[in-house]
Amino acid sequence: MDELKAQLEELRRKLALLEESVDPVDEVMLSIKERLRKKLSDGQLPELDEEKAAKTLKALANPDRIRILKMLSKKPMGFKEIKEALGVESPTVSHHLKLLLKTGMVRKGDKYEISPDGRLFLRLLEIITALEGVEE
Repeated sequence: MDELKAQLEELRRKLALLEESVDPVDEVMLSIKERLRKKLSDGQLPELDEEKAAKTLKALANPDRIRILKMLSKKPMGFKEIKEALGVESPTVSHHLKLLLKTGMVRKGDKYEISPDGRLFLRLLEIITALEGVEE
């Protein structure tokens, strides 16, 4: 039994080392690949839906909406918490949350929380903004 516990502990240690060595970009790409594999039945990406793509990009095209995603990536928050953290009026927060909910980047239960899609898009934004030459 002690030998089995020792082997299990060694496996945990190796897994922790492996997780530390995964490049964050690779982690995002692995997540994308796995999620696409689940969604694609014939192995091909569907044709680009320009309207859906534009709506998704519009939801991300505002610094306050990106701030909301960043805040929610740390912990679920209520409406009032989000409003106070942003320092904007309620109608503005409602508008931002409506767009983020509509695009599936945020979901609402007792509190607002970031969805897996929201986490993925937030990570992609981090990667994009880290690239050289990204300017207005």
